Amino acid sequence: METKTWIENYNKLNNSFSKTLVFRVGIESGFFSEINHMFMAILFCLQNKIKFVLSSKENNFAYKLGWNDYFLPFCEESQHDLHLKYNARSHQIRTTIPNIIKLKFIRKYLGANYLTQDIWPYIKDTKFHNETFKFPELEVDGDFLSAMHILAKNIWCYQPEINTIINSKLDRLNLPLSYLGVHIRSGDIEKKNYAISSYINLASSLSTDKNLFVATDNYNSIIKIQQDFPDYKIYTFCAETETGFSEGAYNSQSKESKKETLINLLTDTEALYRSEIFVGTLSSNVGTFVGMRRKAQAWYGIDANEWRIF
Repeated sequence: METKTWIENYNKLNNSFSKTLVFRVGIESGFFSEINHMFMAILFCLQNKIKFVLSSKENNFAYKLGWNDYFLPFCEESQHDLHLKYNARSHQIRTTIPNIIKLKFIRKYLGANYLTQDIWPYIKDTKFHNETFKFPELEVDGDFLSAMHILAKNIWCYQPEINTIINSKLDRLNLPLSYLGVHIRSGDIEKKNYAISSYINLASSLSTDKNLFVATDNYNSIIKIQQDFPDYKIYTFCAETETGFSEGAYNSQSKESKKETLINLLTDTEALYRSEIFVGTLSSNVGTFVGMRRKAQAWYGIDANEWRIF
C-alpha cells in the first residue's frame, strides 16, 4: 500500500473514534525518546479506539511549527496554548485535588477525553506490548514490533526540504552501496557506556564488510576504532571537536542551532537505517527506533538479544 493511501486510511479510521486523546510530543526528553513514545501512543489509541490528536507546538525540537518543521503531517494537530502547561507526562502532573478538578475542566474545554498523562503509564506497560494488533485497513496484523514498524514506515516521512538536506549530506559522505552501521552513544543520557570493542567485535562476527559507518557524538570513539581496528574504513559525520552529547547544552542552543543539530541526528539515523547490518544498544532510543524502522531485521544490540522498548 502506498504511504499516501495508508495515511488516508489511517485518518479515516482514527477520525471514526468517539473519544479523543491529545498527545504532546517533545516535552522534556531526547528526540527519539519522544518519538518512540509518540508511536506507542498512536498504537495504543488504535487498539483502544481512541482518536489520536497531536500537539507539538513550541516543543523541545520545534523550529517554527513542531512536528511539521521536519515531517509531513499525518493527523489532526491541536494548537491550543493550554497544552504547553497542562498536557505532560504523568510524573510532571501533581495529583492534588485542585489539579484533578482543574484538569477535568481543561479536558472539557479542549474537547479531549484524555491528555498525555492519562495514558502514559499504559503505553509503557508490558501488558500492552504483549498484545496482538489487527487493523486490516492499515495492513497491521501481528505483534507489537510488526505494528510499530508499519506505523513508522508510513508516518516517518520527511518534509521535502529536510529530505533533500539529508540526502545531500549522505551523498557528500560518499558511502558505499554496502556498509555496516554502528551507533555508539557516550553522552549524558546514555544509560551505560560499553567498550568500543564490543560494537566492532559483534559487527565483525556478523559480516566481513570493512566499510563502517559510525554514528557517535564523541570523536574519541572514532580514534579508538582507528587505533584498534585499522582494517576498517570509517565513515562518520562526527566532528573532531565533539566530546559527547549534553542535554543541557542542547537545550540552551538557539532555534537555528537546534534545527541543525536535529537534522544531523536525522541524517545519522538515516545512514544507520540504510546499512547492511546495524549494531548498537537497545537502551539507546536511537537503537530502539532504528530497530523499529527495520522491523529488527539485521539489527543487533550489544545489550539485548531481541528488540523491545524499555
